This record gives sequence, C-alpha cells and structure tokens, in this order.
Amino acid sequence: MKQILIISFIAIAQLLSAGIRTYDYPEEAKPSGRFKLKAGGMSVLVMSNPIPCSFAAFEMQPNESVTVEIEDINDVKWVDVRPLSAGIKPVFKGNKITFTIPKTGNYSIEINGELEHPLFIFANPPEKKPAKSDPGVIYFEAGKIHTPGIIRPKSGQHIYIEGGAIVVGAIAAKNVENVKVSGHGILDGSLNNGLSDAETASMFSVGNGYKSTGKYQRFIEFYDSKNITIEGLILNNSTTWQVVPINCDRVSISRLKLISDNPSDDGIDIVRSRDVHVSDCFVRVKDDCVAIKAHLDYPDNAIVNNVLIENCVFWNAAWGNGLEIGFELHASEVKNITFRNCDVIHVESGAVFSIHNSDKATVSNILFEDIRVEDARHKLFDLAIFRSRYCTDGSSDQEYIAANYFHGAWDGVLKVPEDKKEYHAQFRGQIESIQFKNIYIYGIVPFSILSGFDEKHLVRNITFDNIVLNGRKASGMEELKLYTEYAEQVSLK
Repeated sequence: MKQILIISFIAIAQLLSAGIRTYDYPEEAKPSGRFKLKAGGMSVLVMSNPIPCSFAAFEMQPNESVTVEIEDINDVKWVDVRPLSAGIKPVFKGNKITFTIPKTGNYSIEINGELEHPLFIFANPPEKKPAKSDPGVIYFEAGKIHTPGIIRPKSGQHIYIEGGAIVVGAIAAKNVENVKVSGHGILDGSLNNGLSDAETASMFSVGNGYKSTGKYQRFIEFYDSKNITIEGLILNNSTTWQVVPINCDRVSISRLKLISDNPSDDGIDIVRSRDVHVSDCFVRVKDDCVAIKAHLDYPDNAIVNNVLIENCVFWNAAWGNGLEIGFELHASEVKNITFRNCDVIHVESGAVFSIHNSDKATVSNILFEDIRVEDARHKLFDLAIFRSRYCTDGSSDQEYIAANYFHGAWDGVLKVPEDKKEYHAQFRGQIESIQFKNIYIYGIVPFSILSGFDEKHLVRNITFDNIVLNGRKASGMEELKLYTEYAEQVSLK
C-alpha cells in the first residue's frame, strides 16, 4: 500500500511539473474587470494596472507549450498577439479567445486594433526559491501585501519576492557587492511619487531611513556597487525611474516585467555603468524603455562601457524613446553598446533608435542588430548632437526654458543664440561608428534624422546594413526618409 502511495505521489508530481503553476496572491489584489484567463485549463488571476491594462502571470516548463483561453467582456472582432515573431495565431469567436503559447516569454494581447487596454501575459519558467531560514535572505512571502518602505540590502544579501507576494516599496543601496533581487512577485510603486511628506509618509518613514522630505526615490537603484543581479519581478505602476544602476560594475538584469504609464517612468536606466547585461525583459512604459546615461556627480572617467541588451520586448508610449542613449552624457566616453534580437512592438511617440548627445561624451561603437519594429509612429533612427535643458550648459529655470525652447523634432532642446555658438560648442561631443544591422520595419515607415552640432561635432561613420521595410530590403536613402545635417560617412548596404 505504501509503495502504491509513493508511486501515486511521484505521478502527481510529474503531472504538475509538466503543467503550469499559478500564484497565491493576497485577497486585496485588484482583479481585472475586463478579462478572465485560463492556462492549461487552470484559472489564473488577471490583475489591473492604471495604464489601463490587465496582466496575468503563471509558470510553465520552458520547452513545453500551453493553451491559453481568454474571456473578454467586450465583443471581439480581431486579436493581435505580440511580439509577432512568436508566430501565435489566435482563434476567437464572440468574446472568447484561444491560442497556444509555444514557450516561456512575455506577450501582449491587443483586441480590435486598440492599444487602450491590452492584456499582458507573463509565462515564467519555474521559480527558484531560496531557503526562508537563510540569514542572508530577505524573504517576502506569497499571499501577503508587504509595506517595508525602502529595502536597503547589504553586501551578500538576497531580496526575494515570492510569486504571489506584493511589496509596496522600493529598493536602494550604495557601495554593496554580490546582491541579488529575484522572485516572481510584484514590486508595486503606486506610493513612490516623491512629491510631498504627506504622500510619502506611509511608505518612506523617517524610522525606515528615509529622511529627505519629498526626495525623488527611484524604484530599484544601486550606487557605486558591483556584482548585482535583478531578475524575475513584475514592477507595477512605477512613478519614477525604475531599474537604475549608477556607477556600477557587473550588473545582470533579466526577465523583468515593467508596466506603467507615468511621467519619468523610464524602464531601465543604465547610468555610468560597465559590464551590464539586460535580457528577456518586457518593458511597457510612458517614458524611455531603455536609456543609457552618464550624468550625476562623477568624474569624466566614470564612463559607460560594455552593455548588452538582448531578447527583450519593448513598448514605448506617449513620451521618450524606445532604445535611447542620452540625453545626459557628461562622461568622456559612452561606448561598446549592443542592442540585439529585440522586438519593439509599439513606439507611440519619439524614436525607436535614438542617440541624443547633449553633452561632451564621445558615443562610439554602438550596434543595433536583429531588431524587429512592429509599430513606430514618429521617428525611426534619430542620432543628434544638440543643447538640451538637461545638459551642462542647459537650464532648469522655467522662464528661461519657455523663452528659449527649440520647437521641432525633439523634446527638451534649447536654442543656441548666434553670438553664443562658440561658447556652447565647448560642451558638445561626438557620435561615431554606429551600425544598424538586420532591422525589420513593419507598417508605416517614419522619418529619420542624423544631425550633428557643427563642423567639429559630427554624426559620422553610420552604417545601415540590411534594413528591411515591409519585407523588402531598402535600396536607397530616400526610402528611409532620412534628413542629414553635419553628418558624414553614411552608408546603406
């Protein structure tokens, strides 16, 4: 009898391992009023976000497919499942949608051609849980809403947010090494607005170490640190820059899901950091999806070097840009950066590919390779050297900005008076050795810009290699709708 029970338990365990796992969320988790979802026949909680959107997360085996069934309160006449490169073909009738997810990943389901209320599905690989008893682990359990305020890990610690846990707070550390942040739970930023003492008191109390009234608090930030790993989490409704390594070395950011629609909610901002690897993330934000910067109070030799961003899905909404280098580039160099094998499913405003150098850095050796652009509505390639409100010779004075704002193709750019060109030129840098290779554009082809500052501050050595527009390789620059000024050595292959 005992042997039969053991065999039965093994069989059940094998069955579960071959299927999916859902999460035990707290009762307070706000369910979607629009969608219901089953995955592998199991009901999955669908939650809401103020974008507005809905999202659901579950686990599946990486190499096995799962059938998904969705019920919408609205009548369904068309469904797009993005990224299109996943090759998912939904079947729909009335208000029910069915399709098969071929592997773990992050998917956007858009109904009747509308972007106003998508459903995001996050199909995770199995969660790797540390031991709760480990003294080096800060463990947030499933089924609860936790309000720790700012979590400040020490060197060697592991912050773990279990799938099904909701943590209302932020993570911040300085001068630490070998820190890990992981889990399939939710880090919620709804209270992280940094506006006033009253608005931040419930989350960032003095007793918890937050002493600066109204200070801008980033969502996950590491200063002057090494060997940092951030993986797996859902970052929900951030009202600040979200994942921000500042002057860090050896940073790994993977399988994050970022969902927000707030001012200054940049997704991943890599600031003066080196040896950074970003992979398998989903970013839907109002501002820049990814921004590589070099500012704050550091010497010129605190550069950006060796950054790889790959296998991600990006959606940039009303502000900012998709894949951005800039604006604040105060270091001497920003170099050796690769964006590879990514799906840009929407860029509603701004540029898909942008290098906005408003400072003195030399930006060089940048590769964009194997990028699929499904929906771009404003600009495609945008490489420019200019003076901005954010740069060394810029201004934060609102009256000055209003009087000197340069209205045109860019946001945040300031005029350069004729009698001040030489003065402002000393703060300008270079953009050189940039390659766009195997770029696939679908739908409308927006215009593009290559614009240097003057004869000494150029955009140069720019290569477009295999740019495919709606299935046909571009054979001439006019097909890219390209405007050039103070640009040289531009080639199309």
